[in-house]
Amino acid sequence: MTNTFKKPKTILVHGPSGSGKDTQVDLLVEKFGFEKIGTGEMFRALSKKRKDIAGLINSGKFIPSELTYELLNEWMESYDEKKDWIFVSVVRTDDQIELFDNLLSKFDRELDYFIHFSLTPEKAIERMSSRKICSICGENYHEIHKPEKVQGVCDKDGGKLIKRDDDKPESIRKRLEEYDKSISPILGEYEKRGVLVDIDASPSIEEIHAEVLRLF
Repeated sequence: MTNTFKKPKTILVHGPSGSGKDTQVDLLVEKFGFEKIGTGEMFRALSKKRKDIAGLINSGKFIPSELTYELLNEWMESYDEKKDWIFVSVVRTDDQIELFDNLLSKFDRELDYFIHFSLTPEKAIERMSSRKICSICGENYHEIHKPEKVQGVCDKDGGKLIKRDDDKPESIRKRLEEYDKSISPILGEYEKRGVLVDIDASPSIEEIHAEVLRLF
């Protein structure tokens, strides 16, 4: 008898601010039922329960990789191991590559794709200078590409939409330069493993999504 067991997919997604990675992930979740897993969501949830985590986040201090993955390993226990998983930006520094490998090994998983959304500084500045963020959940909105249903109000939780102080051209360009430095060795490693898929994030949401769907 042929074994028809289908091993669940494991995807890692990354990209600079303004690349629209979260929008693309949400579309995959809606279409294929992926479970979306990110450290941002994890830290927001844990900060409500743990004063030490809340203190770190509120102070703006960098949260060490070891602590991040200690928490992420515990956080993963709430996810269904039989479902497809899509991780969002959980490998931010090259020392986290091994930590992520160990986490996947714990759940007997292998990475199918590392999808990276690339964006030029000019396009990032154009997009981010026109974006707004929910003051409660952090959901991103854009005047052209992703407008809210009610002006100035988050579709998800009714939170007030605000513009970030650091969404100015000079700040955006500096953040992209820092991002490029940190992501370069990570992309190199996953390219060497043959799982890297680099996607141009400059076109429309629909065009980018069509490119993503070719993987499935």
